[in-house]
Amino acid sequence: MAGSFSFPGRPLNHPDFPRHDLLRFAEEPDPRFRFPALDDPASCAALVERFSHDPDVQVRGRAAVDPRLSPASAVRLAGDAGHSVQHSARQNPALPSDVLVSLLLDEHSAEDAAQNPSIPTAVMHRVITLAAIPEREPGR
Repeated sequence: MAGSFSFPGRPLNHPDFPRHDLLRFAEEPDPRFRFPALDDPASCAALVERFSHDPDVQVRGRAAVDPRLSPASAVRLAGDAGHSVQHSARQNPALPSDVLVSLLLDEHSAEDAAQNPSIPTAVMHRVITLAAIPEREPGR
């Protein structure tokens, strides 16, 4: 349910979209109907965990951004085969700080991990310090 080019995210991000009674879609075979179930106020962490194992990349991606995701599932999804799932999981605050630091040190995941709001303060200061040091040219 990514919406369209003219209205990305629609209908889910529309302010009048009903949030109640979406759990009834959790068992739908079509993933476009399944993943909005997490937006139901009555949904729970168990559904997030179940969706984190879903065969569909969009459903796993929706679970990866959910704040109820367990730390273990955040770590698993940070290495998911789907790049959009990896991107979302690397930004999830449930990601343990030691894993987050290792993602920050990896050039393939650093950009995603740097957007995680739970970066430890000491690590954030170190990254800022390193970013402020101008790169030396080779041979100088």
